[in-house]
Amino acid sequence: MKCSFPLAVAVIMMLAACSKGSDDKPEPTPPPVPAGENVKTGVYTINNMMADTAANSAGSATTIYFSLEQNRIVPASQAQTNNWDVAFTGIYNSSIAPNNGKAANSPGFGGPGKGAVYLVLDNTIEPKFFDAANNKPTSLPVAQSLFGASFSNITSVAVKDEEMVTNDYIGLDHFMGTGNGYAFYDFSGALFPGNPKKSHIVYTFPRTVIVKTAKGNFAKLQITSVYKDSPADPTRDNKTGYISFRYAIQMNGSRDLNIK
Repeated sequence: MKCSFPLAVAVIMMLAACSKGSDDKPEPTPPPVPAGENVKTGVYTINNMMADTAANSAGSATTIYFSLEQNRIVPASQAQTNNWDVAFTGIYNSSIAPNNGKAANSPGFGGPGKGAVYLVLDNTIEPKFFDAANNKPTSLPVAQSLFGASFSNITSVAVKDEEMVTNDYIGLDHFMGTGNGYAFYDFSGALFPGNPKKSHIVYTFPRTVIVKTAKGNFAKLQITSVYKDSPADPTRDNKTGYISFRYAIQMNGSRDLNIK
């Protein structure tokens, strides 16, 4: 089962301040967010989830709570419930956090959530786009076929629950002291010297996150873009503040993620 739902909501997302110019026109008021649904086991795609481009690097942005099990954004008033599964949080909402009520660093701390996340580095894919010795991509843009392979190659939850992350986030790759991440942030444009339109650019990687939902089901999630309409080779001309991702969720409680 495959479903696609364009979502638009005033949330805060990556690097908006860096891409806005003085001649930018205000974005139109977004349409209402769909109410969501009780999803079935299947594959779901979220396109252009709109962000509040007023976010800046001075501090953490307003956390966005998303329910994989209902395919919708959940209000912050429900943070200490098991109604959401992943949170986009931190500076520019660039970190993906699980809903775990026992983890002090989880936005769901104190609630009933039992979620966790795990970033998969696929050894059959990593050498095709990433220089592990220098922690940077070997070529850009990354081939779209690698995103599909990364997603489809995960057919089950092969890691133990205790190996998954409950008290930390998954964010940008090796940025400001962090470890492996789902995207590379070329702050200074070092990958494209002399091209001012290629600084402050985020390149998503073909890496997939395994998610244990707040209620204990399993899913796999892949961020495909943080730019409007998902350009393959983004520049400063592209609008930031839009997140696109896909996920496959298993609703029967098993670890089977071979979902079509």
